[in-house]
Amino acid sequence: MANRNPLLLRSTTESVEVIAQEDETYWEIGATLQNPSPLPLTHPANAKIYEALKTNTHPNESQEELGVGLFTTRDWRRAWHTYQSPPDEPNLIDPKSGFTEYEIEENMIEGKIPDDLVGCLYRNGPGKFGVGGDRVLHVLDADGLVIQVNFPPADDTDSNGKRRIRFRSRFVETEQMMKEEEANKFLYRSTFGTGPRGFIDPPRKGVNEDPWVSPLLSQMVGNAMKTDIKNSANTHVISFGGKVLALFEAGLPHQLDPNTLKALGEDTFDGVLKKGTPVKLGSDIPEEFTPDFLGGSAHTAHPNMCPTTGNLVGWHWSQLVSDGALEVTFTEWSNKDFSAVASTTHILKDCELAPHDMAITENCILLKVNSLKMNALNFISGMKGPAASVKMDGRSNVFVHIFPRPTAEHQFEPYVIEVPPCFSIHFSHAYEDPNTGHIVTYFSGWPPSDEKDFLGAWGGFAPEFQQIPTSLLWKLELDPATKQCVFLDVAPGAMNGNLELPLVHPNFTTREATYVYASCNNVVGDSTAPNGIARVNVKDGSSTKIPVGVKNEEMDVWWFGSRCFSGEPLVIPKEGGDLEDETDAYALVMVFDAVKDRSGVAIFDLKEELKAGPVGMVW
Repeated sequence: MANRNPLLLRSTTESVEVIAQEDETYWEIGATLQNPSPLPLTHPANAKIYEALKTNTHPNESQEELGVGLFTTRDWRRAWHTYQSPPDEPNLIDPKSGFTEYEIEENMIEGKIPDDLVGCLYRNGPGKFGVGGDRVLHVLDADGLVIQVNFPPADDTDSNGKRRIRFRSRFVETEQMMKEEEANKFLYRSTFGTGPRGFIDPPRKGVNEDPWVSPLLSQMVGNAMKTDIKNSANTHVISFGGKVLALFEAGLPHQLDPNTLKALGEDTFDGVLKKGTPVKLGSDIPEEFTPDFLGGSAHTAHPNMCPTTGNLVGWHWSQLVSDGALEVTFTEWSNKDFSAVASTTHILKDCELAPHDMAITENCILLKVNSLKMNALNFISGMKGPAASVKMDGRSNVFVHIFPRPTAEHQFEPYVIEVPPCFSIHFSHAYEDPNTGHIVTYFSGWPPSDEKDFLGAWGGFAPEFQQIPTSLLWKLELDPATKQCVFLDVAPGAMNGNLELPLVHPNFTTREATYVYASCNNVVGDSTAPNGIARVNVKDGSSTKIPVGVKNEEMDVWWFGSRCFSGEPLVIPKEGGDLEDETDAYALVMVFDAVKDRSGVAIFDLKEELKAGPVGMVW
C-alpha cells in the first residue's frame, strides 16, 4: 500500500501561538474500528491529551500507557497537510517544486548519529495534495514527494569537525503534474477518484481543507471515456544500478537526478517498457490492431532485490481486456548498470487488478491475487474512479500464483494455489524451507471481512480507521508438491499487533528470518493510526490467541507518543557489519511530530531492544 506523507518542517516558537488560535473543529479523539464513538476529548479519561492540545505539548505518558491506539483527529489531519515552508521561514521550501536543501545543524539532532550509519536515505510518499486551492479527493492521489538524507562517512566533516549530514527534497515533477500546475486545475483522472471537475468550478478552499466533491453529472462530464490514469509517482523510491527511480504501480517509473532530485522523465528501461495506457485488447489480437494510446506497460512499485544474486527482480504488466487477465513480464536487472539479466512473460488469469506487492525466493516469484472485481461501466462513464469501481469480496478464497524466477536454474510450469479468505497488502519476505520443501511467506493484510470498498476509507481528507479492517501480520505456508495451502494464520509473536509495511534485514529477503519489523499502530487488535515501530519474533514467538482489547506484552515495540505518527521502517546493515547477523543493523523510521510540526528520522540500534528507544533523531 503507499508511504505516508514525509512532511519535513522545522520547529518554530511561533507554532504555539498558531495552534492556540486554530479552529478546534477536529479537536477530538480519533475514531477506531473497535471504538467508532470515542469519549469526548473533555472527558476526564482524556484529560492528559486535552491539556496537551491546549498547551501544544506532548502528554506525560509512559511506554506502558501507550500501544492502545490513542490519537486525535486534529493531529492525524495535520500529518496529511501539503508539504510547505514553516511560518518563520516562508522561503525555505519552493512552493511549486517542493525543493529545499540544507545541512543538518547540531540543534536538529537528538542523541547521537552512529559513525557506522553510512549511506543515502530516500523516502517517497504523497506530498502535494492538490492544485489551485483544490484538494485531491483521496490522499493516495497526491503527487509524490521525495526526500533525501545523506549520511556520509564519519570523517567527512567541516572545518569545525561536524559531520556533513545533508537534507534535500522535491516533488516528483511529472509531465502531468507540471501541466496541471500550468492550468491551475486537475486535468487527469487519478487512481482513487480525483479528476477533472467538469462544468462546475470547485470553491478552492485550499489544499489543506476538506476536499470538495463534484456533483455527479459534472463529474461524469469531466471524466467519461478518459482512461489514461495520472502517474503520481508517489508510492516508492529506489536507488539501484546507478539510477534513482520514483515508482507508481499503475504507470512507468520516473528517473530522478540524485544530485537535485529533479525528475528526468519516464524511464522505459531502454525500451523494455512501453509508453501508453497499460491495456491490450487481448492475447490473441495482433499488436497492429491495437490503437496507439493502448499497448503500454505499468511497472510494479515494489520490486525486490535478491541478496544472493544482487539482481533487482521486478515485473511490468498490461491488462488483457477480452481475457479478463494480465500479461506479466518478470525481469531481473543487474546492479552494475541496470541492464536486463533475464526475462520471462506469463499470463495471470482471472486477475482484473494488478497485485500491489510481490515476494521472491531463491527460485520463485509469488503474486497473491485478492478477490477483486472491476465494474467497467462505472469507470468508463466517469461515475467513479478506477479504485472505487473495484469491489472486493472479503469472504472469498484468494489465489497465489507461483512463477519461476527468470534466472532460476530449474524452470517449471507456473501453478496456482487456492488460499482461505484474506486480503494481502505487503510482503516482508519469503523462502523455500529446505526441510519440508514448502514455500513460506509473511505478509500484512486483513482477515476475512465484509468490507466491499477497496481502500475507500482512505479517501476524504485523511484515512478513517473506524472503516478500515485491522491489518495484521500473517504467515502463509504452501506445498508445491500437492499445490495446497498447509498453513495460514497470524504470524507467531504478532497476535493483536496492528502492523503494516513489514520487512526484514535485506540479507534475509529470500531466507528464513527470526525478526520482522513493521510500522505499529497498536497491540490490542484495533485499527488505528501508526505511532510505533515493532520487532516481531516470527521464529520463536507465541501463537497463543489474545482477545481483542488485550495487549500483546511480548512484542518488542517503541511508541513515539500519541501525538506522533510513524512511517515505513527500513533496516540498514551497519557499515562493515556482519551480514549474517540480523541485529547488526540499524532501523530507520520517519516520524511526524504534531507538536513540533515537523518530521524526523529515528535511528534504532538493533543490537538493543526497540523498547530502549532510538539512539538518535535527525529533525
